[in-house]
Amino acid sequence: MSDPRPSICVVGAGISGLVCAWELSRKGFAVQVVEQHSTAGGMLASMRIGHEYLELLPHHIRKSDRNLISLLKELGLQDDLAWFDSLWYGRVGRKKLGYLERGFHSLISALSQEITDSGGLIHYGYTVMDISQTDPADISSPQGGSSGVSAGASSFSNSTGTDMPYPRYQIACVLADCTTVVIETDTVLFTASCRNFAHITHNLLIPTDYRDALMDVTYKANMCLLLLMKTQFTGCFSRPISFESPFQRMIEHTNLVGARRYGGHVLYLSGSFVTSHPLWTQSDAEVFQAFFKNLQLVNPTIVRSDILNWRLTRNRYATPTTRPGNQLLAPLPGLYVNSLAMVDDGGEDGSEYRMDPCVALARQTARQIEQEYMSAPQKISGSAAIDRIF
Repeated sequence: MSDPRPSICVVGAGISGLVCAWELSRKGFAVQVVEQHSTAGGMLASMRIGHEYLELLPHHIRKSDRNLISLLKELGLQDDLAWFDSLWYGRVGRKKLGYLERGFHSLISALSQEITDSGGLIHYGYTVMDISQTDPADISSPQGGSSGVSAGASSFSNSTGTDMPYPRYQIACVLADCTTVVIETDTVLFTASCRNFAHITHNLLIPTDYRDALMDVTYKANMCLLLLMKTQFTGCFSRPISFESPFQRMIEHTNLVGARRYGGHVLYLSGSFVTSHPLWTQSDAEVFQAFFKNLQLVNPTIVRSDILNWRLTRNRYATPTTRPGNQLLAPLPGLYVNSLAMVDDGGEDGSEYRMDPCVALARQTARQIEQEYMSAPQKISGSAAIDRIF
């Protein structure tokens, strides 16, 4: 028996994708999340260091992060949130910053568990290659076909007020063994970069001005070197680099939260690049050597044996340097975009990736998807199921 619920496929299991998927799963949607990596989290992904989970990129919480703090409360994680005094290089005052007792891995795990508990699915190792639309002429009633679209579903009014035949979407994913899986769904939410969205939707009749807005968004890449060190490197939590260097900021995580059970002191070296920079195409070992040489300029006494372990993380679309000139949320009926380029991160010093505005936009997007879906009753057979929930 087919699932009577309205379906949505969320592309990307970062914080934005997981929050949207969680919100919609508890509103009665049949949710599937596809993620190209083997773990969830996106730019909030973690790895095991010693006896703890630690983010590959530095993250923390501010007192003003109301959306994120509210989310933690809803997930029952409020007691895991602890506040610390942080010393920033060149500043007399200290900031109160928050961090979770079990790291942000607990937030990602809680969201993933909530989604699956509501009947949702998260597919790892699914790289989306193409998003296409079913032909509206093929839409038929459940009795006449397998599309799950009711006979009365002739049109759908999107956020611009345009009435269009309601489509279904097909998302083609390639797996690690090079096989292809196609997911058919009523609604799609894409949460990765604008450039990637433009590339994988070439078969869709998206307006030219919308595609131009996507391609006008530019990004800087990021390489972040996580070092596990024998001893404390500086007395500060955050320090900018004043000379020309492949990294622009040092974040000494254990100067904020203590040594814990990492097995050493944690230092992040974060650098932003244009991808034409020669370092971007070099091997991890070559990047490590370049970062290490510049770290010795900060403290000439450091030697290679002071570093117990290291991990380099690269993000091609880490920081949008331009914003879209128009609203990108819904280019077609049933197709939505929630990209980092749409988020005003509010970062005052570029020292962190701000989760709070991402959470706020994700919840706003989920509300709009729900509202637009409910504004077109009898659209598909799942509308009856979702009506019963509200």
